[in-house]
Amino acid sequence: MILATLIHEGLPALRIAGTFFFIINLLAGAYVCRNRHRWFDRDPSVYQDVPAVRNLRVEVIVGPWLVLTTCLLAILITLWIS
Repeated sequence: MILATLIHEGLPALRIAGTFFFIINLLAGAYVCRNRHRWFDRDPSVYQDVPAVRNLRVEVIVGPWLVLTTCLLAILITLWIS
């Protein structure tokens, strides 16, 4: 009985905090996308910097970011529905 009351009272705070972190996550993704040429383009100081290696660098960053964003969105949806 007490746990149900605590969950009900804390739900608005969880919704606000979750939405805040989701927006920060999206802004970080937009920042990485906007500056991708600075971080992922050809580097003349690196020996044998081939396109396959550059694509792998992008995949290592974007893949986990997409998974985490999807998980955060799923959690947010369940918070707003309940």
